Amino acid sequence: MNKASVITNRERGLLSEETAKKIAKAICQVIENGCKPGALRPSRVIKYEPLLIEAAGLDATMLHVGRSSQDMHATYYSTIMRDNVLALARKLVGSMRILNTLAKDHTETIVPNYTNGVAAQPNSYAHYLQGFLAGFKRDSKRLEQFYERLNLCPMGTTVLNGTGWPLNREKIAEYLGFDGPVEDAYDAAQIKPVDEPTELSSILTSIALHVGTFVQDVSVQYAQPQPWILLQEGGDNTYVSSAMPQKRNPGLMFGVREAASGVLGEAQAAVFRAHNIIPGMIDPKRVPANSSMVSSTIKMLTQFDKMLNALKISQERALKEL
Repeated sequence: MNKASVITNRERGLLSEETAKKIAKAICQVIENGCKPGALRPSRVIKYEPLLIEAAGLDATMLHVGRSSQDMHATYYSTIMRDNVLALARKLVGSMRILNTLAKDHTETIVPNYTNGVAAQPNSYAHYLQGFLAGFKRDSKRLEQFYERLNLCPMGTTVLNGTGWPLNREKIAEYLGFDGPVEDAYDAAQIKPVDEPTELSSILTSIALHVGTFVQDVSVQYAQPQPWILLQEGGDNTYVSSAMPQKRNPGLMFGVREAASGVLGEAQAAVFRAHNIIPGMIDPKRVPANSSMVSSTIKMLTQFDKMLNALKISQERALKEL
């Protein structure tokens, strides 16, 4: 953000070449100093600027004209969430590929499907899997649409009302990899940073619900004496009962279900943090909590992938069930 600011301000003539070079050199110096063991690495603008002033003198304060910690913080909230969303989107696509490959392997596998918890029409297992894939495709599309709304830059809106200082907001947004600037200055730091985690939480909820439903549908098979679908024994997939050595418990499946429940809990917490507060409060904007719910979803999908790869379907037993 500082590099983008000094470059765009110099291009627009808001900084002299001499001052811009001095500030640019100071920015590099502060970054270099911050990389040393035990060095200060402040996360707040108010604590960072004194380091810049120490390196460049009071001219460094000219970099902050037309800016605020509010628009800067809102920008890094969106930037970090943007990285998280891209990582999640890649992971979700990977899980969808595994589902699709599994479906290709079972176009001729006929299995019972269930409505109201009771065996209903026969179905190909491929068609069953494609049904879940359709749900995940909607989740993927929601992520794509959310990313478009997320990828707008708050920089240059200052605190609430923007600034008369003629910053080149479009160019700053471009340098920082955004599609463009946030249009409304009040929205930029007060409304948008709250909307983002709450909208994302609804998408994570949908992903976790799809995973949980799939897991539970497999899980009920373990109550049968002769299930037609199981986890491949061994490794981390199953574990042996201490009292009944012939018994195999689907530990991996339990882990996926627990992970899905954890995602649902974190996602709803994002909504509660945004609930019943006045504009400008920090509660729903904090990076650790908003990043955690995404990383938990990625971990859940990683476990889900492992479960999908461990599924063992008996065509003969499925036909007998029918």
